[in-house]
Amino acid sequence: MALIQAHEFASYTIGYSMVDISEQTLMYVDMKEAAKTTHIGRPVNEEARSLRRDQILAGARVCFLRKGFHAATTAEISAEAKVSVANLYQYFPTKDDLVRALIEEELAGDLELIRIVEEAPSFRQGLEITTRMVTANRDVAHDSRLRLEILAEAARNPTIAAVVKAADDHLVREIGAVIARYQAKGELRADFVPEVAARIIVSLFDGMTGRFAFGLSETEDLIVAADQFIVQALAPVAVPPI
Repeated sequence: MALIQAHEFASYTIGYSMVDISEQTLMYVDMKEAAKTTHIGRPVNEEARSLRRDQILAGARVCFLRKGFHAATTAEISAEAKVSVANLYQYFPTKDDLVRALIEEELAGDLELIRIVEEAPSFRQGLEITTRMVTANRDVAHDSRLRLEILAEAARNPTIAAVVKAADDHLVREIGAVIARYQAKGELRADFVPEVAARIIVSLFDGMTGRFAFGLSETEDLIVAADQFIVQALAPVAVPPI
């Protein structure tokens, strides 16, 4: 409650009007009623709390895509998520917390794809499996637009920039570790520094994000071409006969 956005509830810092008092009272009553059956308005059951958190993130995703990070208000996000404003603040005190959660969610999805590549019979097959999974996702364009929105906010907001960098570094380390394992098996060329190759791969897909967001390229064709390019670039160099 102490972190209510100033542009939405300016009266909390410059004085109260009758409308402001009414809204504050409604929020207090909402929290009081919720507290009768839950801990500060949140479900006691961990699974229910996780579902509520996902519900709020889904609402935030829709609002950020519709209006952008700054234009989307907490009132609109709570309405889209079908929760009270007070309930939203109990899970995510600020918009930065919402963005951080969305970044972590995206990272978790990327790490799952990396795990699939790591556990595949070969590097090439791993890429083929993850390509089918990604291209089967009909929300690729929306996901790409949201990522661009987050990156734009990171360019303005040092807090979000730090979260994006930490997630990017984590992703690069994990991809680099997978490349190193396949190098050790002899499937990939050994003269590449794994983390450098990983950062190039991440940069390649970051660049494709903008094309997917605005429909500038066919998603499946471009991802398949990118995978083929990666496999060929990292393929072992044939030793010429003596």
